[in-house]
Amino acid sequence: MSRSESASLQRVPHAGMWLDDYSLTPVVGGVLLAGGGEWHRDGIGAMRRVVPLALLWDSAKQDWLELSPLPHPRDGHAAVSLPDGRVLLIGGRDTTSPELASTLFWEPETRRFREGPPLRQARARPIAVGLPDGAVLVLGSDFDNDRERGTRAELLRPGASAWEPAGQAVRIFHPGPVCVSGERVIIAGGRDNGFGFAIIEGVHLAPPLDMSTELWEREGRTWRIAGGPLTQSRDEAQGVTLSDGRVLVVGGWHEGSPLATAEVWDPRTESWSPTGSLATPRSSFALTALPDGRAAVSGGLEETFQATDSVEIWDPARGTWSPGPSLARGRAGHRFAAVGTGVFLVVGGSKSPADGNPETSSEVWRSGS
Repeated sequence: MSRSESASLQRVPHAGMWLDDYSLTPVVGGVLLAGGGEWHRDGIGAMRRVVPLALLWDSAKQDWLELSPLPHPRDGHAAVSLPDGRVLLIGGRDTTSPELASTLFWEPETRRFREGPPLRQARARPIAVGLPDGAVLVLGSDFDNDRERGTRAELLRPGASAWEPAGQAVRIFHPGPVCVSGERVIIAGGRDNGFGFAIIEGVHLAPPLDMSTELWEREGRTWRIAGGPLTQSRDEAQGVTLSDGRVLVVGGWHEGSPLATAEVWDPRTESWSPTGSLATPRSSFALTALPDGRAAVSGGLEETFQATDSVEIWDPARGTWSPGPSLARGRAGHRFAAVGTGVFLVVGGSKSPADGNPETSSEVWRSGS
């Protein structure tokens, strides 16, 4: 690790051992970290509690600042940066409710949170995307007592005081990657409608995997099956919208093994095509679009279940992957937020080199040329 890399590596300030299920969102002048579950030692192991944590990573000071906390604890929520500089926190869970309908706006002028319009339906671990005009689309839920909850989408228009219905997905129960291309929203695979997740006599049951692609059309607020399915069945793949409007999907699992393959969706043909494979199959990695059209896969768990610091860069012209600048520390389940052109803040998913215990650290990563 170089001296500059070491200088950028910091422990995120909080009272516990490590954090999970927080949100990390770019804002003007830095990055907002909100909510999450904080793990504490309890004498035998560790216990978790949901916290109202709010922190700002200040790009100018290159340091973390503590903010006024959330009005109430929250984790497993979605967060979207809005064009006016605010951040919208959506749904999630707290200590008493397995799913929340409440939302919060973070105001950059006051650096405080205020209540937003409640969702039409409570959602745990929702998926939210911002549209070009500042509207926000939400779907999905991790709480499956209602098998169609995750397929019912809703929309919050800029300046609106209430969420509106935004159609029901055709087939997908637990969505795969959800990305925005122009005015359309794309669901790349997932799990089909059917029974929920269950364990019966030691057998894990789940809805069947689905390779279909669904598109949301803004004009009619309806969902439809797109022209072509994914080229490969993928569970828990990751996807990202590229600078030219195409969508890149990478990895996932197939029959218990992590995938190294990737594919690209073309909005003109509404079809997928393979685009090279990672040198290292991995899970729990971060997939990040770069401003020059490339994309980066960073960290993750290798087949030995050890977190890696390696980064692979996808070249859109060649459709191939090559090594990129490494992370300062091996990470898995971490998050990226842009803080400049080709510059990103990376948070979470690391272990302390002193004792090997999990910790929540941050670093600045530069994609290079």
